[in-house]
Amino acid sequence: MTRTVFPKVAAAALLLLAGAGCSVASGLSVQSLPAPVEYLLFVLRDRSGEYLFFIGAVYAGLLLLKKRRWIASAAVFLLAIAWLAFHLPVSLYLESLGVDSFAETKNFNLEEARFWFETLRETIYPDLSLKKLVVYLVFSLLSFYALQRLLARWELTRRRDPFIKLCMAAVLVGLALQHTSSKALAVYFENSDKFLTTARNFDQPAPEVSVARSQPDLLVYIGESTSVMNMGVYGYPRPTTPRLSERARMDANLIVFDHVFATHAHTSRSLLEALSLGLDDGERFLPITQRKRLSIVEVLNKAGVASSLISNQGIGGAWDQASSVVFKNARKLFRQKPGASATEADLVEKIWDHEFFGEQLDWLESTGRTTRTATFLHSYAGHGPYHGNIPEHFRKPVDRLFSQLKPAQIKVNARRPAEFIEEYDAAIRYVDYSLDRAIGHVRQVARPLVLVYFSDHGDAVYQGMGHDSARFRHEMARVPFLIYFNDAARKENAGLYEKYRQLARQKETSTLAQLPATLMDLLGINVQDAAKNAVVVTPVMGEKTVLPPIMVRDTAEGTTFVNLNDFPLQPPAVAGRKLIDKTDGDTKTYAAVRSGRMSAAQACQKAPMTFEEVSRRIMVAGCSFVSFPGKVQEPS
Repeated sequence: MTRTVFPKVAAAALLLLAGAGCSVASGLSVQSLPAPVEYLLFVLRDRSGEYLFFIGAVYAGLLLLKKRRWIASAAVFLLAIAWLAFHLPVSLYLESLGVDSFAETKNFNLEEARFWFETLRETIYPDLSLKKLVVYLVFSLLSFYALQRLLARWELTRRRDPFIKLCMAAVLVGLALQHTSSKALAVYFENSDKFLTTARNFDQPAPEVSVARSQPDLLVYIGESTSVMNMGVYGYPRPTTPRLSERARMDANLIVFDHVFATHAHTSRSLLEALSLGLDDGERFLPITQRKRLSIVEVLNKAGVASSLISNQGIGGAWDQASSVVFKNARKLFRQKPGASATEADLVEKIWDHEFFGEQLDWLESTGRTTRTATFLHSYAGHGPYHGNIPEHFRKPVDRLFSQLKPAQIKVNARRPAEFIEEYDAAIRYVDYSLDRAIGHVRQVARPLVLVYFSDHGDAVYQGMGHDSARFRHEMARVPFLIYFNDAARKENAGLYEKYRQLARQKETSTLAQLPATLMDLLGINVQDAAKNAVVVTPVMGEKTVLPPIMVRDTAEGTTFVNLNDFPLQPPAVAGRKLIDKTDGDTKTYAAVRSGRMSAAQACQKAPMTFEEVSRRIMVAGCSFVSFPGKVQEPS
């Protein structure tokens, strides 16, 4: 009786595992079940991609072993173990990918792609449990034996027996691959063409505006991948911004805003929002590419302000979407020739930001201007690989601190060496130099001229993750924001200067969604009363407001967002759209401290164990430490 029943029962159990993991268990409520049963159903539902591949690979390995193909069998067994070790981090990462992530694959730059691939080591690393390995292996062997007995019971020929087993292995592996990648692939195929509609969404008529006289011209310097977490002028305890720090102390014309967030961690998504006005405030919970927007350039054109873009970025890739949409009707100049492929982009000889911008700004000043202007510079220094985008003489440590510390004293997770951080800090030192040169240019101009500096997003350099939106961290959105009035602008627009100096002192949290209103205010552009319902003009930078969600992304889970407020946002109910708050721990702490619900003393009371913790708490809670690992100066 046992010999007859056991193979059938074991085979049925195997098929139940395969089926349950991919379909039945996915819709099962487990809240009222006993803990062991709940855990079993959790494994069936959420780990089917893990165990089905392992079982299928073991089957294939055993078949090869029976044929005495030792090397092939060993390779398949090792593949099964590797899948078990890496499946969980890989599957979690795939599920976090969104439409914005796939948009970055369009005509990408090969150097940037290599850099992104290197950052994956901080997210995708072995997670192998010996207990899990033993359990899966035992079940694989028992089920293989049961399948073999069942086939023998059915009296199949020896030729068909291996074929059926191989088919069973292939089915299990196929189900595992489908279950692991189906959500990410669905997001890609259903939404990858949505970027084509962005240009149409931004093709909106500009409203009627009025323009104040005797307002300054603008020079807008757009930084790249620059986080305040690694900037000395924002309290980072390394001398990464000696020039800006000195100007902040000695030059009253420089205004530093402390609490500014980018709205996205990717360049195109961030700048699409930072350089455009909304038409419907109810669209805040839609990804920026799905909203009806009006480019700031169209408003400038309507006001008679000539706008131009000078970009040291590449033409191809996702950045091209922002440049072609926002600056469609502006004068544009790129370092790289238009239409260059990703391969050609890698072969273009680099010119450093300060050299490229210096040449172009000198040429613009020599042309003799007859109209008001707004000139946008888009830099590249700060983007990884960090040393590759800065001059050679800047590629050295900013101090000797990290050489005096052990790896475990530098960062919480020491899988990646500190050289990665050293390279980024060196890049910030160069950004400081290039930006200071631009400020020097503005200072020397005789006519009223105001410089506005911000970065499109930051980098999670201590986490080694770059600015991958699928692995969002607080520092990816915390960006610098500076305004510099030259002497003529400060004298002729004293009220405007004082307004922004006071706003900076109030230290209200702002986002780059408020940048268009700020640029219009600096240029004296106002939407006429009859047209005020046509566009949404936000408060300017530094004015108190309910902060809109940032990092709005369409993912396999639904539409996710990050909330900067210390209270829940009330998203509109949209049929078929699942809205998920994905606010990270650092941002929650930041919001709690800013609102007063948590004191800075509470946020700072635990002694930091690493330099990363020191830097992170300075950024998140404004902590000041009397002593910490490798202290080089008192944070301001």
